[in-house]
Amino acid sequence: MRTAVCSLLIAAAALVPGSVLCGEATSADLRLRIAPNDTVRYAWSIASSSESRGKERGRAFTLTTDSNFGMNLSLRGLAGKRENPAPATGAKADGGRAAVRIQDLVYTDKRSIENSKTELYVSKGRIKYVENGKVIVDSDNDIGLDRFTEYQQHVRAVENGEMRAWLDAAGRQSDIQGDPALVETLKSGGAQGIFPILSGKETKLGEAWEDTFSMPQIGEFKLAKPAVVRSKMTFSKWVAKDGKNLAQIDVSTAWDNQELKGENDTGLLVEISRVDGGGAGSCLFDPATGHFVEGAINTNVKYRIDGERDGQTTGLDVTGKTRFTFTEK
Repeated sequence: MRTAVCSLLIAAAALVPGSVLCGEATSADLRLRIAPNDTVRYAWSIASSSESRGKERGRAFTLTTDSNFGMNLSLRGLAGKRENPAPATGAKADGGRAAVRIQDLVYTDKRSIENSKTELYVSKGRIKYVENGKVIVDSDNDIGLDRFTEYQQHVRAVENGEMRAWLDAAGRQSDIQGDPALVETLKSGGAQGIFPILSGKETKLGEAWEDTFSMPQIGEFKLAKPAVVRSKMTFSKWVAKDGKNLAQIDVSTAWDNQELKGENDTGLLVEISRVDGGGAGSCLFDPATGHFVEGAINTNVKYRIDGERDGQTTGLDVTGKTRFTFTEK
């Protein structure tokens, strides 16, 4: 689940002085600002599925997964000034310090390999785990909780924790502090892959900008060297919605074709090759308030995993797809 949570520090807050918006405006002030005590809340979700085909100990198998993750995310502006601020290139020294909270976690994970099926349900600290139709863990009925004690503690720590970070005008974060469980979860997610990085300045209609971000983990494997994902954002058009003129930001992403090495929690070392991934979507941003309003991004990825365990080689061809969505509440 830790990799599902994706990081989550690109949304924002506060009144943004600037252009008077109208249907004929040729530019928009795409700056992020965090005002003290201003709070922005989002309903956020990620749905993903994958299919892995390969061999282990000479036996062919197919593993399918289907997971859904949802939560409520809040960002609250904090008082204080930063010494020696470092704004993004071309951006004004805006931004601010924000506190991030995650609440109401809901997570489901279904896996199938040959004739074996497992289902995991997590909701607000409650856990249920089923293997081939048999309940193995059920927190409501005090069944098998010793198997998921650490997992349950991590979920509670994430929901009870708070993270603080500086955000610049484009939404890039730095000086991250706070509860270790929440900080680790958000940092490993790669926030830029969910909410786009803004231009951080007055931006012309049709203008584009680029960014790169790192993925320290693929699936269950922590990477020795992070995967690199390149993104391109474009202010594509104005959208009238609920009496507001919103800037639509189109997003496209592409993974670098790298040779990667990873390790999972059991110590299995693998090589990850033939990486081919990308995504596309769009978000609506309100220049009058400085808030992201909503967005949806779809991604697809393929890669090859090769490893060795107990003298036996394992090879997997993996294909996966993911859909991220968020809506301001």
